Amino acid sequence: MLAQRLRRRVLCFLFHNPVLNDELFATSYVVPQPLLAGIRGTLFVYCLAVLVSNLAANIVHGAGWNWGAYFTTLTFFGITLYYGFAAYSTIRYMRRQKQRQQTVRQTQQLMTVLDMEQQLATTSSLLADIEELPGAESFESDDKHHRSPVAVERPPSVVHQLALATQWILYESFTCFAPLVSLIYWALLFPTASATLDTPLDAWMGVSMHALNTALMFAEVLVLAKTPYRASHFGVLFVFLALYLGLAYFMVGVYGFYVYPFFEPRYFGGFIALLCLLIVNIVAVVWVIMLMVHRLRDLLYPRWLMKRQRSTVF
Repeated sequence: MLAQRLRRRVLCFLFHNPVLNDELFATSYVVPQPLLAGIRGTLFVYCLAVLVSNLAANIVHGAGWNWGAYFTTLTFFGITLYYGFAAYSTIRYMRRQKQRQQTVRQTQQLMTVLDMEQQLATTSSLLADIEELPGAESFESDDKHHRSPVAVERPPSVVHQLALATQWILYESFTCFAPLVSLIYWALLFPTASATLDTPLDAWMGVSMHALNTALMFAEVLVLAKTPYRASHFGVLFVFLALYLGLAYFMVGVYGFYVYPFFEPRYFGGFIALLCLLIVNIVAVVWVIMLMVHRLRDLLYPRWLMKRQRSTVF
């Protein structure tokens, strides 16, 4: 009974949610769709190259065993996944739009031909009884053959709707966690010996994972994306933070390894819980700011586009 109710709620969320449509996840207010697909595909390849290079560098230095325990690594992995899902949805939507336009053109051509045949049938007395003419059955079968693909359009699959939902969660976590990563790294870790950018490779990976992530967040929110924000999804991010805290202290309990120095008791003593609560509050503040920015964006961009269309018409 509980499983059926959960399944019903999941299917209702996937197929009866007005937000889970391709246009909000595969288009932009200002960037043309082919350019958007190229940008997202390029960023996916770039982020994947940074991630693989970082893993290889950690393995070479004997630190591959704890590579996945860093919050920076996990958030950048989420950014890479987001651009992979975003590139897929953008390219898929663009192809479906081309197919739909081609179907519309074929339908218009077919209707033009049918109108011409109807005019000939009404103006010619020789075609008064068209059912008795040879070839009438083939004409009707051709008519049905041309009309059937126009009338029926395949509904989205469960896999595709799950991909959109995953892209939505990845987008919200990306835009909320990226400023937190940059703030903690440049304010707490970089001034200490725990973060060094000695070699060009370290500098490239450090800047990409701790500065470029926030730059990409601003570009995605303000220019590239139409994806909405939902206040009710903050609970998902809270679960992510709680799971990561469990992972961090799992590394301490099993390997005796502190992922970040501020988790050690000698730095903050018995105030580590307050530090974790402070981090949650920072994430909440960033979430509220992002929520307001998205609502302002979704309010101003349509007005600007409407004014632009009116100016081009008149």
